[in-house]
Amino acid sequence: MPRPFNRLSLEEFAQLLARFPFRRRIDSVHMHHTWRPNHGQFRGLESVEAMWRFHTQENGWSDIAQHITIDPEGMIWTGRDWNQSPASASGHNGNSISGPFMFEMIGDFDGGRDRFAGAQREAALEVVARVQMKFGLAASSLRFHNQMSSKSCPGSSIDYEEFLSAVESRRAEISEEDAARSARLSAEDRPFSDEESELAGRVESLLGSFSRSGAFRDDPASAETGDDELQEFEVRRLIEEGLIAPPPAASGGREESAREAASELTPEVRAELRQHVINLRQGQFSSEGKFSTSPADVDAIFGERLAEALAEAKDEGRKLRLLFFAHGGLTSESSGLQIAHRQVSWWKSNKIYPVYFVWETGFFEIIGQLLRSGRSRTIESARDIFDFTSDPLLEAFARRFGGVSIWSGMKRSAELSAAAGGGARYVAKKLKEFCEANAKDVELHAMGHSAGAIFHAYFVPTALKMGVPSFRSMHFLAPAIRVDTFKELLAPKVGEGEGIDHLTVFTMKKDWERADNCAELYRKSLLYLIHHGLEPQPKTPILGLEESLRNDGELTRLFGLAGHASASGEVIWSKTQVESGRNASTSASHGGFDEDSPTMNSAARRILGLDDTTPIEEFPTQGARERAADAWQDSAEWEEELREMAPRAARVRPKHPSTASSPAPVASPAPAGAKDGRADGQGGRRRALCVGINTYPTSPLSGCVADAEEWADTLRSLGFETTVLINERATYDSILTVLSDLVNTSRSGDVIAFQFAGHGTTLGDKNNDESVNGLPGRDEALCPYDFAKGAFIIDDDVAEVFSRIPDGVNVTCFIDCCHSGTITRFAVGDSAEGQGRARNERPRFIVATPEMENYHRAFRKSVGRSRSFAARGPDSMREVLFSACLQSEVAWENDGHGDFTTRATQILKQGANAMSNELFQQRVVEAFGSTPRQHPELDCSANVRGRALLGPLTTPGFTDAGVAPQVATAGAASREIEAIAQGFRMIADALIKPR
Repeated sequence: MPRPFNRLSLEEFAQLLARFPFRRRIDSVHMHHTWRPNHGQFRGLESVEAMWRFHTQENGWSDIAQHITIDPEGMIWTGRDWNQSPASASGHNGNSISGPFMFEMIGDFDGGRDRFAGAQREAALEVVARVQMKFGLAASSLRFHNQMSSKSCPGSSIDYEEFLSAVESRRAEISEEDAARSARLSAEDRPFSDEESELAGRVESLLGSFSRSGAFRDDPASAETGDDELQEFEVRRLIEEGLIAPPPAASGGREESAREAASELTPEVRAELRQHVINLRQGQFSSEGKFSTSPADVDAIFGERLAEALAEAKDEGRKLRLLFFAHGGLTSESSGLQIAHRQVSWWKSNKIYPVYFVWETGFFEIIGQLLRSGRSRTIESARDIFDFTSDPLLEAFARRFGGVSIWSGMKRSAELSAAAGGGARYVAKKLKEFCEANAKDVELHAMGHSAGAIFHAYFVPTALKMGVPSFRSMHFLAPAIRVDTFKELLAPKVGEGEGIDHLTVFTMKKDWERADNCAELYRKSLLYLIHHGLEPQPKTPILGLEESLRNDGELTRLFGLAGHASASGEVIWSKTQVESGRNASTSASHGGFDEDSPTMNSAARRILGLDDTTPIEEFPTQGARERAADAWQDSAEWEEELREMAPRAARVRPKHPSTASSPAPVASPAPAGAKDGRADGQGGRRRALCVGINTYPTSPLSGCVADAEEWADTLRSLGFETTVLINERATYDSILTVLSDLVNTSRSGDVIAFQFAGHGTTLGDKNNDESVNGLPGRDEALCPYDFAKGAFIIDDDVAEVFSRIPDGVNVTCFIDCCHSGTITRFAVGDSAEGQGRARNERPRFIVATPEMENYHRAFRKSVGRSRSFAARGPDSMREVLFSACLQSEVAWENDGHGDFTTRATQILKQGANAMSNELFQQRVVEAFGSTPRQHPELDCSANVRGRALLGPLTTPGFTDAGVAPQVATAGAASREIEAIAQGFRMIADALIKPR
């Protein structure tokens, strides 16, 4: 049960701040928005407690993340103890001695969303100003979340410099007000009024509530508030409260129906779709599910397939017409693939090359279940006058119980696709390169169905900003985009020479919209449900609704409505009287437009620039209305992550794939002068495995693939034959399989190198092999690409592989991630705070939530792996480990590379022949400068610290004990210091462990 949260006025906050017994020094103020809940979703104490539940029960933190929360009315809700460091931004949370004061504002302040104004803005200014003045901080000590991460928080509509200027003004005003108040009270010398006495008593009570809050534990320094975390929590809550059904079992029912539909995707069909489909999940390339897409697949489309199509078009004396299609936003992966499967060949028969974005949101069924639940709970009377009885109740029910979060999360996926690291952004980049090379021979077009218009509102402007030429036409089918979003992102670009030469909207007249239904329960179209129940504010204007178009003067002019002629835009109202030609559309359902033959034929004629009578390949009639109705029940499967969201649902964990199914690694050729991985003059073979992962399903990185490639190039220059595993190829199975093969096939005189760049984490110790002085420890782990399924590579896995190292084989590891300090044996440690970073810097660390730990336990059981190795000390190690940082530190990446990798590879390129392991480690440490934020470590047995770096164990010039004469003295001193440091680390670890 959550502890009490109190709602304060600004005056109460000021009094509490002045009297609070701070034991930690505040050095900055961090400003966030909640994103969810936004203004329309906020329910006072209920929402604050929901955040507390999510942060404590889902994230595993000790308390709600923020010190205070500012609501839309400018009132302030208490949060975690002000003497406790917040869960603000990874590496910036401070500790119990010093750190930030962090607050969240209820709302979504990205462009076009909630307004940051009025009492809420004034409260935020007051809070920042008073905290800064209390601790003697400069106004610039204010930090926006987006200055510490890649998120947009506290909202893209809030300008930092403008807000900072307002803070400075408010500080001056507070100084004058406080001085005047002090002078007045001194002059009057009067007793407190009843109001002042009541305020003093309330502040005293609040101080007492802080003192009674009890001891708290430190949260990981990498703890960071997300901007979409409540969406998944919302789905769990809906399941647990019985508002939607739990996921079905892994066979039968709707999922079986979805699999049967997907089974039509034979290898031949998949091969055809790979030339046209780009599969995304949460904005990133999707590497799982029924159909995967990688950057290499996109490269192949633009580098091979389109080149062939362009050559064919030139031979026929025409331009290559390239169409980008985005399906509706609640569509599952299977349904999206089926849409592409049915349509690709038709487009191609009309000399149009389609590229389909399948963006895997798949919440159609959940919305349908919400409507069914709403009917059963709120509607018992005869359902005859829908506009006045059932529909308003269902709209309110959908808004109140998760519909807004689900719809907003879908829109967020579209936005993320065009953000840095997004899949659509990568496509835009490749499109730019293709058009630059073939500008006169390519013609661009776009089409979006329903929320596909939202997807294109981010993709198309991104492409245009990169320098892609104008899109000759854009076609929206029943667009579900908000009018204000359309006017902000797309409308200024519509018109000859503006970026989108012409926009055609196909949508239903108002009476047909009202005759449509959602799941046979809500008696109007999905656009009306969005308009009334799924957007944060009721009655939000939606572009596809006739009344929204006609009620906006700017839109009537753009689309030539009400007698306004327009050369840039046009609306085709379904149902039209004609069923053929450029202006025909007969869909009677929201979901039926992309299967309506007259609509699709009209769009094709417009793309081709043909009149009403010129023959084209007609779109096949396939019963669009029937399929649109089925979409609410059978065509949208539960994705695996939704199954995992439901703790009380019957679920079947998939068996871990066998190593035989792992993708075959790619071996890089040895450099000139090296044969069979053998360096000249060194005797044995020299082989390496390099791993880099950027495109994690969650918390993607940006520099790890570049790191792996840099290590591979560096090691090849030293005579190594390298195997490189990147992104989706770097699974649990493939990493351990290749590493085991290197060890198992090695022989005396060989040298093996293993490099990893990606996320690290720690997991709860299951058998006390990590304990220190009887206190529980943490297992260190690497995060392979498929870690979200529980497939962490823990220290025991690596220890098992390295226990088989043959005598005379040198194995050296270079690990560039957090908690890599002793990954090849057992270690203790929790992450510690990092230091300030720019926007392109990221820590390589994943917080293992309780849910991840549960998946990990299930995974270990499913693959038959249990912990079997006792804790090993350095003297028992048969390998050498260079790690990016201490166990208590954060490993950083910056400007496209890991900080450790950049320094280590530069030193190796200068020559590794005369260096010992110890000397190399010293040089890397020195390369971080006099005030390093991370301290690379060397972990190995004492008798190999002075042996040749990356050399055979019998390299000449090194003593039998492994210590070269020139570094013996330094090595002894270093070991003494290391022993002392290790002792202090063990004491610190023991002190910070929760009891």
